Amino acid sequence: MPEIWPRCLWKERRERQLKLTGQQLAQSAKIALLGELAAGIAHEINNALTPAMGYLSILLLDRSNLPEKAVEYLELTEKSIMKASSMLQQILDFSRKKPEKREAVDINTILERSLSLLKYRLTKNQIRLEKGLQSELSKILADDTQIEQVFTNLILNAIDAMGPGGILRITATNHVRKSADDQPYVEMVFEDTGPGIPPEVMEHVFEPFYTTKGQQGTGLGLFISYRIVEKHGGMMDVVSTPDQGTRFSVCLPALAS
Repeated sequence: MPEIWPRCLWKERRERQLKLTGQQLAQSAKIALLGELAAGIAHEINNALTPAMGYLSILLLDRSNLPEKAVEYLELTEKSIMKASSMLQQILDFSRKKPEKREAVDINTILERSLSLLKYRLTKNQIRLEKGLQSELSKILADDTQIEQVFTNLILNAIDAMGPGGILRITATNHVRKSADDQPYVEMVFEDTGPGIPPEVMEHVFEPFYTTKGQQGTGLGLFISYRIVEKHGGMMDVVSTPDQGTRFSVCLPALAS
C-alpha cells in the first residue's frame, strides 16, 4: 500500500505549531522589546567577566603551590564564569541582527561537522551512534553555521539525556509535502534512548531560560535552535515517551533538484 503521508505529518504538526506559537506570542513580544537592552547588558557583563577569568587563569597556573581546597574552589569559580560567559555570548549572538549568509548547502556535510566536533563527547559517554543518511539528499538554502548550531545542540541534548551505553539514531531523508504546492523538504531526526521528557516539561522545551539541567544548563539551546529553524522556513518538533526516549525532528525546505 503506497504511503499516503510522509514521515513528517504536516497537518498534525501544524496544529501543534499553532498551539505552541500561541503560547509563545507573549514571550516573543517581550524578547523583541527587550532584545536591544538585553544585548547591551550582556555585552557589559561579559566585559566585566573577561578580566576576572584572566585573573583566575593566572592563579591556576600556580596551582601546584596552592592548597588543594583553594584549587578546588578556584576551578569551580572558573566553571561558573565560563557558564555565565557562554550564556551571555548566546544572548549576544541571538540579539545581533547580522546579515545572513545563505547558500545551497548539503545537510549531510553539516551533520558530519557537528559529529566530528562532538566525537570525543560521544566516545567518552559510550554513546553508540546509528546513522541512516539518504545518499542523494536534496540541498537546502541555509546559513550552514546556524544549521550546524542546531544539530550540535540536539546532539548535545541527546548525550546529556542518556547514560553510558545509550543509542543515538540520526536519519536524514527527502520528502514531499502533500499540499497544493508539493513543497519538497528534508527531514532530520535525532532519536535517543534516554529517560524521555516528562509531560509537564514538554510544553516548556522551546522556552528561553527553561532548563532541567540545573547549574549545567542555560535553557537557551533549544530556544535558539527552534528560532533558527523557524527563520529558515522550517519546522522543529519533539515527541517523547517516558522511559523510552525522545525524538526531535527538523524539517527544512529543500531546493528543487
